[in-house]
Amino acid sequence: MIEPASVMASTAYDLYYLVNGERYFWRSAGHGVSLIDAGYDSGVAWRAANGEIGRQLLANVISVNMRGTDGRIDANKCRIDFRGGRFLVITDAGINGRADRFRTPVYHNFIRALHKRLENAPEGSIRFTAGVSRAYRNAMLALTAMAGLLFVVTPAVLVVDFHEWRALGPLTAGATFIWPFWKKIGTNRPHAYDPHHPPGEPMD
Repeated sequence: MIEPASVMASTAYDLYYLVNGERYFWRSAGHGVSLIDAGYDSGVAWRAANGEIGRQLLANVISVNMRGTDGRIDANKCRIDFRGGRFLVITDAGINGRADRFRTPVYHNFIRALHKRLENAPEGSIRFTAGVSRAYRNAMLALTAMAGLLFVVTPAVLVVDFHEWRALGPLTAGATFIWPFWKKIGTNRPHAYDPHHPPGEPMD
């Protein structure tokens, strides 16, 4: 079970978040997340731009999902799902939705603190997963395969079999375009992880 804290305390993190499927990050992102230690009332809280405060108990957490990143442009994301269908996505992005290297250390501090509070929950009560869903990954694999066939394989055949050297340009451009997507698919393969060792954090 989640251990109760002896004294109520709150730790604030300067991070942006999205609530319940918000899409347009730069239009609707909230700012400011806190972990509250208050025994069985411990939870995660967030403050919206209009001053409203949302809060969910840690006891209501049913899953945590971590998304991988190349650490340059794409932002890290942690999705926390609660009972009742509500969820919160916390990121190290800036207001433009891109990775913010100044917030990344804060994000990792939050991830470590969150998992520290959840790691002793009853076994099986919380699903800890990393990467995208299998359906999303399969769709990305299919799209990447089609793009590879069109923009890499076809120009390569023209160069090798027909000595059509003008196809070298499209071949190079196609490979350059597809490689980041292929790398992202590999980084975000769906799998479970041990909450004692969150993805991207050093092993003890």
